[in-house]
Amino acid sequence: MASEWRLLAAEEFCASVRDGTHDSPKPVEHGRSLVTSRHITGGRLDLGNGYLISQEDFDAINKRSKVDRWDVLISMIGTVDEPCLIRDEPDFAIKNIGLFKCKGEVEGKWLYYYLRTADAQQLIREQARGTTQQYIPLGVLREFPVPVPSDPDEMRAVTHILGTLDDKIDLNRRMSETLEAMARALFKSWFVDFDPVRAKA
Repeated sequence: MASEWRLLAAEEFCASVRDGTHDSPKPVEHGRSLVTSRHITGGRLDLGNGYLISQEDFDAINKRSKVDRWDVLISMIGTVDEPCLIRDEPDFAIKNIGLFKCKGEVEGKWLYYYLRTADAQQLIREQARGTTQQYIPLGVLREFPVPVPSDPDEMRAVTHILGTLDDKIDLNRRMSETLEAMARALFKSWFVDFDPVRAKA
């Protein structure tokens, strides 16, 4: 029989709820990564187009908003409903991003999967502020209601199933990217570089 559920504010469900810096550290040629809301797409964090900041700025930001494994990030400005689960040890600082400091892997996955549901996405959009550019205040994130089963084993079972499916989707995506790269390489070899023709010659 399924356990009863209750609603907890995110700041009660999590260890804490914070946000990244709102300052604009000066970019440097060689430094540490700084990411913003625009780097979160499709539940993933793209560090490829981030910019670099000095070690001093990096340390200052991470004093108040250090990201750890199994934390959940959410875009706060512009696109306001993109969550991202940090599955690996992070090496970046954040700007204008909400940070749910989760208590562990199960809690991190639970919050991430919930924030991706249609109900949570709608609730986030309803509480967004601003006209020309939408944003979510930190107070809204702290009070955001999270449904939680009273039985921890139920939460663990659900996150295990969803996590397994996510792993399979990720594997298929990486295989597809590999096959696409191979196809491009073969096309270039055959029809641009004419390698088979040169081999016969």
